Amino acid sequence: MNIRLLLIIWALFVAQFSFAVTVPNLYRAEIVLPLISSEKAVINKAYELAIEEVLVKVSGDVDAVQKVLSLAKKNASKWVAQHAINDEQDLLELDNGIFPAKKVVVNFYPQSIDDFLFEQNLPVWGSNRPSVLLWVIEQNGFERTVAGVESPSIMLNEIAQNALVKGLSIYAPLQDELDRSSLSSPDLWGLFEDPIVEASQRYQTDVISVFKVTELSNGYEGTLMLLLPTEAPIRLYLKGKDQENIAMKVNQSIAKILSERYAAIKSTGNDLLVLLQVSNISNHEILDTIQEYLARLGVVNDVYLTGIQADTAYFTVSLDGDVIKMTNAINLDSIIVKVAANPLDLDKKNVQTYKYNGTKQ
Repeated sequence: MNIRLLLIIWALFVAQFSFAVTVPNLYRAEIVLPLISSEKAVINKAYELAIEEVLVKVSGDVDAVQKVLSLAKKNASKWVAQHAINDEQDLLELDNGIFPAKKVVVNFYPQSIDDFLFEQNLPVWGSNRPSVLLWVIEQNGFERTVAGVESPSIMLNEIAQNALVKGLSIYAPLQDELDRSSLSSPDLWGLFEDPIVEASQRYQTDVISVFKVTELSNGYEGTLMLLLPTEAPIRLYLKGKDQENIAMKVNQSIAKILSERYAAIKSTGNDLLVLLQVSNISNHEILDTIQEYLARLGVVNDVYLTGIQADTAYFTVSLDGDVIKMTNAINLDSIIVKVAANPLDLDKKNVQTYKYNGTKQ
């Protein structure tokens, strides 16, 4: 593996401890194209490729985006906030010759993208996204190897590069001596949940995943397993013609599963209104922090403070989604945590009860 590929893996995965993260540049794409005819043609083509990349990142659902892509391409130029075109040092070789390369950086208006997705009844996935630990174990013949920061592989690098354009926060284990002693190759290949979960605790990610893959004479096949909190394991069988293709399918699968659990879909009628009760509020700064935090959640349309009693505040939250998605989003950060409702408060049985747990350091 060359130095450039190794640096990509280190840049993505060197963080040993992680939580939900804010994913940047969801509405931005960088497209490299050959200059065959004119810069105007390059820019127009870049808009078409950029809108597809951005819609996939924002929605998390490749299949759904493909169904509306032709309509999006017709409108892409109207949604561009700004673009820049620059020369690339490397030349691009095509079947009909060698051409200079241009990089086009395209930034779209977030509201335009969100509105389009909502109009098509597609999800809008906010920038606060779960962190995913990904164990990759590869079989070639009779040999099995586990990839990690200290033992990178081409397959791991392909997943890392593609994750960037899918808006995913994927981390690899260090695969150091502690990892090797904590989790054996047979346990990982067998997808045995208990040892995998135990070995993954040091990384403190929101989601744990394993991809076991076999190289065949005609491509690759593998099984992707996702372990999400409070859910049964999810297993998917994937096939790809080469490493780049199956790596893309890994990220598409992860993105779609997480989008289904965290992304907002605009209500067809009135927004769903949910009542939240948050205790352990000792001052107005905490109150403001909680209200601002709730307003930033992707599934939340608006937040209204409706009352304060002692150390408890009451909010009415307007949702673009359901209560389960709101709960999933809140659980990513644990700034507020769910608590059991007082059984004596019979009139509050429809209230979601939380307490302030502090902000991440």
